[in-house]
Amino acid sequence: WCQGYSEPGAGSDLASLKTKAVREGDHYVVNGQKTWTTFGQHANMIFCLVRTDSTVKQQAGISFLLIDMNTPGIEVRPIILLDGSAEVNEVWFTDVKVPVENLVGEENSGWTYAKYLLTHERTNIAGVGFSTAGLAAVKRIAKAEICGGKPLIQNPLFAARVAQVEIDLMAMSTTNLRIVSQAAAGGAPGVEASMLKVKGTIIRQEI
Repeated sequence: WCQGYSEPGAGSDLASLKTKAVREGDHYVVNGQKTWTTFGQHANMIFCLVRTDSTVKQQAGISFLLIDMNTPGIEVRPIILLDGSAEVNEVWFTDVKVPVENLVGEENSGWTYAKYLLTHERTNIAGVGFSTAGLAAVKRIAKAEICGGKPLIQNPLFAARVAQVEIDLMAMSTTNLRIVSQAAAGGAPGVEASMLKVKGTIIRQEI
């Protein structure tokens, strides 16, 4: 599976998405573009937000479709990142026919479903595992790197920065576990999930 949310003109302002789905009999016909689709080149299905009603406010006219990536009219174009990798993609839809039974829930209620999924997704997007591995790598390098005749890890200023990142990472990990525990007990993650995304990004940049 891959996720079809963001568009060139609808990232943070996701409700302004333009990809359109028009119902014709027992199918929707989808036209538009998604971007930053992670691993879209490997996926065989995409869960996609599409506009099914342009006469109501933006959030109220969005539906949630499940689309087979092998359907005629779908084109995946890689986006080459600074490191040369292409894990994200553009996905283009040209007269793509999607069976009506692939609609999730009710038509024009997709915004509600997407918000729910994003809230839970952010409990994992903090990247605790990536940051833990990254910090361990920094420590290994700092032990081998010599600065002023001593390993870099023994430099007080550098060691203080490493310690601060480690403290922040431990706090984020604890918060992450608390939110996941609440979700497992039937609760819904709140603003803490968005906080994790922000803090996780800051920690990874520091590393």
